[in-house]
Amino acid sequence: MPHGALELLVPEALDGRTILAALAERLTLDVGRATTSDRVLLDTFDARLREAGLLAERPAGRAARRRLTLREPGTPPRSADVDAGPAVALAALPPGPVRDRLAPVIEERALLPVARVRSRLLRAAVLNGDEKTVVRLAVEHPVVDGHELPGRLIVEPVRGYERDFDRVVGRLRDGLGLEPADLPLFDAVVAAAGGRPEGVQSKPSVELARGTRADVAAGLVLVPLVEIAEANVQGVLDDVDTEFLHDLRVSVRRARSVLRELKDVHPPAPRARLRNELKWVQTVTGPLRDLDVQLLEWDEVAGERADELAPLRELLERRRARELVRVRRALRSRRFAAALEAWRALASGPPSEEPRAALPIEAVAADRIRKVYRRMVRDGRRIDDDSPDEDLHELRKRGKELRYLLELFGSSLFPSDVVKPLVRALKDLQDVLGRFQDRSVQTEMLRANAEELAAVRDGPGAVLAAGLVISALEADQRDARGHFAERFAAFSSSGQRKLVRDTFARVP
Repeated sequence: MPHGALELLVPEALDGRTILAALAERLTLDVGRATTSDRVLLDTFDARLREAGLLAERPAGRAARRRLTLREPGTPPRSADVDAGPAVALAALPPGPVRDRLAPVIEERALLPVARVRSRLLRAAVLNGDEKTVVRLAVEHPVVDGHELPGRLIVEPVRGYERDFDRVVGRLRDGLGLEPADLPLFDAVVAAAGGRPEGVQSKPSVELARGTRADVAAGLVLVPLVEIAEANVQGVLDDVDTEFLHDLRVSVRRARSVLRELKDVHPPAPRARLRNELKWVQTVTGPLRDLDVQLLEWDEVAGERADELAPLRELLERRRARELVRVRRALRSRRFAAALEAWRALASGPPSEEPRAALPIEAVAADRIRKVYRRMVRDGRRIDDDSPDEDLHELRKRGKELRYLLELFGSSLFPSDVVKPLVRALKDLQDVLGRFQDRSVQTEMLRANAEELAAVRDGPGAVLAAGLVISALEADQRDARGHFAERFAAFSSSGQRKLVRDTFARVP
């Protein structure tokens, strides 16, 4: 496994050529020409490239197409030409190394410009006796919005030459006294441009202290949830990628779960009004999200019959365009703005006088976790081969409630050796239930569109192809149902029930 790149601060008294000249006394260097660059750094809204140790950039300017360069420690830069629009989706990348490397990292997300940086650059390569590059060096003096940032010497490893990397770093630090930068160049540039290097995450990170009043703790969770929702609105309006709507909806769903599960914590009237408004948000955005999922899973569903089902895809895309208009209208409405305002007001309101408001949050959360878990065990035990599909769907919805409780309150309030195994068992169960439900939704979608599909050009053939796809989906759904008993047994085992019973006590 190669080292990551190391960034050392360049003192004002030194310049790039002085540093490289000092290195050249003991190492063989191939020094390039001094250059300047004007480039845009890109990442996903939630900073997936940064998390994966990757850097994407492309030249600034107004060219119709620009070269996207992907940098990764230990690997030579990889490039591909892309359209010059602000967002770069995976589908916009040509087949090749860049797309292959990005696909498992960004998935359905688009790359967005996060900062523009102008730099003076001096690159060099450290060579071994065979004149092979064993370490890459770059001295960079970045300027962001007219402000010059401290210079950097970036030392990049080459896969297979880790010892040479350590040797070069040792000489730079011991011989020249260069110290590591506090922030990576990417973080420093994005922060200087007014951005958030870590991106906007879809899950709130809240550390709750035991003994915190339940109403206060609920507010500490609800505030970051409304901030996540607000942060994703513009991405939905601009239709940047499908995850903006997904993350907005999940934050709304988590907030509704907090309001539902922490009953008797908030004043009933504003709580009921807010729950109703958040339900409206879920309802008005639901059809667009359903169409997004159907199109995201198109290759998996259509399989070898994608060409025959092309008329159906076109139908879904036209329908999605109409739903996007409706969602944009809703998110720009006074009603949505009022819902966000009410959300913030309830989260940051004065202390509540409701029966459970003053109880410690660990007691209230434990009570709800225990009750939701017990209900899932009870309902799951009733499911057999003759149970309707709706029973599995309801169990899946209940599982989401438990997952939200564990994510929002469990990790900081209860022992991790209890919470983590429970989350794993729940996730395994939810995977099977989700697969079962997905196949149900997909087959229903194919059946529901048959009549409209038959009336369009090449539609009758698409209807026949859809029938064959339905048969395959139903077989996979039966297979998922066949794995239910095994996953549920692990989730509801006697040992798991005892852990829940001993950890999550009942509140009288």
